[in-house]
Amino acid sequence: METTKGPKIPLPKAYPPFYKGYIDLVAEKDLKTLSLEQEQFVKNLFGNLTTEKALLSYKTNKWSFNELLGHIIDTEKIMHFRALSISRGEKSDFPGFDQDNYVKTAAFNSQSINELLDTFLLHRQLLWNFIEAIPEDQIHNIGSVDAKPMSLSALLYIIFGHMEHHISIIKKYYLSL
Repeated sequence: METTKGPKIPLPKAYPPFYKGYIDLVAEKDLKTLSLEQEQFVKNLFGNLTTEKALLSYKTNKWSFNELLGHIIDTEKIMHFRALSISRGEKSDFPGFDQDNYVKTAAFNSQSINELLDTFLLHRQLLWNFIEAIPEDQIHNIGSVDAKPMSLSALLYIIFGHMEHHISIIKKYYLSL
């Protein structure tokens, strides 16, 4: 079920095939309701981690809890910026980003889990302020990301689908730590 105000399911060919999995995870869901559920999941999990546990990863060379949440924050900020720019008619191509390099250079493990959690929740509030203000005639605006067409709508669905992807990884690998 789609939201009545805000993002609409992306049109076919409005995003690169790489993102189809993320979009499919949330295509039939009300994004506002899903967002609230995701935020509650993040608060329940990350809000109860000790400083020591937040630095754990489930396997060598895998991200710690801090790094995982930092990666989610970075991705949401990048997709939000792209969406904002495309909504305003930006025609310049946005570069891709190397998630592993972003995590490596961000030093998320030197931040407290509470700081990261606050940042995530604040960003979600700002994201929804933006989403709810998008004029309906702009929701299918198309821009360019990594030299491929990308719609504003697709970027918004990617944000929530990306989070769903990581929630499944958290449940599979991190909860046992």
